[in-house]
Amino acid sequence: MSGSNGRPVRAPFGDARLRVGVVGTGFGALVHLPAFNSLPGVEVSALCGVDAERLDEVSRKHQIRHTYDDFTVMLESGEVDAVALAAPPDLHHAMAVAACEAGIHILCEKPLATSAAEARDLEQMVRDSGLCHGVAFHRRYEPARRRMHELVSQGFIGDLHSVSVIVYRSKLRSGPTRPDSWTARQERGGGVLSTIASHYVDQLRWWFGEIHAASGLTYTAVDDAVVSGFGDGAQVDADDNTAFIMRFASGAIGSVSISYTAATDVGEEIVVSGSDGMLAIQEPDQIVGARRGESVRSVMKRENRKPAAGSRSIEPFRLLAGEWVAAIRSGGEFAPSFEDGARVQEVLDAVTQSQRLRRWIDLSGEKWPV
Repeated sequence: MSGSNGRPVRAPFGDARLRVGVVGTGFGALVHLPAFNSLPGVEVSALCGVDAERLDEVSRKHQIRHTYDDFTVMLESGEVDAVALAAPPDLHHAMAVAACEAGIHILCEKPLATSAAEARDLEQMVRDSGLCHGVAFHRRYEPARRRMHELVSQGFIGDLHSVSVIVYRSKLRSGPTRPDSWTARQERGGGVLSTIASHYVDQLRWWFGEIHAASGLTYTAVDDAVVSGFGDGAQVDADDNTAFIMRFASGAIGSVSISYTAATDVGEEIVVSGSDGMLAIQEPDQIVGARRGESVRSVMKRENRKPAAGSRSIEPFRLLAGEWVAAIRSGGEFAPSFEDGARVQEVLDAVTQSQRLRRWIDLSGEKWPV
């Protein structure tokens, strides 16, 4: 069935049991599985991974009936209606293409791809297929970030002038080994810019609209560590620090500075300044603000003050996954979509291009297509 533009129109899935296949026994097992298992009408019917021992352990724990070490075989099994991809970013493109060709709905971990070219290809493919697609920018669903979106939409700050994101964490500080496997390898899509900054770029777009230019740097401060999980060990080459500035379509400016090699874990602060007010997100799950002439106060809703139990990622991801499932059932649209993922990837690519070319990168499409 096709719409007026010739593209397929997705039929509602309805109230039937939705069978989800999860790819990945790391973050997929830690966050995706408990989240999907808590959703009514959803069954995690299949699990795919490359570590046989870990695959068996996770499938037994979560009582998953079907396990696969080959993603293609899982797609061809007839046991899944949708897939959640929690594999390394360098596998996202091939896996999403295969799922799309099999007519299976897709929720992909961030970043969507390892390049803007790959991300645009996926965006076009899912648009033409009519499948329900999404990128797991689950931090949109954290209480303080949802409250920020609500307040900005209500005009609390007026017109945006400037926003700054500052993050200091100690996860990747000096040490002889780093057991992060792909996250420490540039060729696999690892690095702070890709895995961490992608969340913040998505949030800034969600709050303040499109980003039309970017310039920045990446840096590997701890480059003498060896990554475990690669045979005899491979040298760390992915960035562990990044800083970049952006101009929004409105003309407002933004900056993001992230270090994962701090001597101590200070956390994050996001400060937003506008024509009529200011807002600041401070950990854990707190947001303060003031309109012009007022005193700074907490502006969190009372019901949002208490963080969810367990992993901080499970509850936000559960909310995101629940809306993705609802979109599959209704035949409606879902966001953050592959389009959102592609726009974020364009900004990430612009930062690395900027470092290489030593200039601003235009993302508006006014000077040349992006």
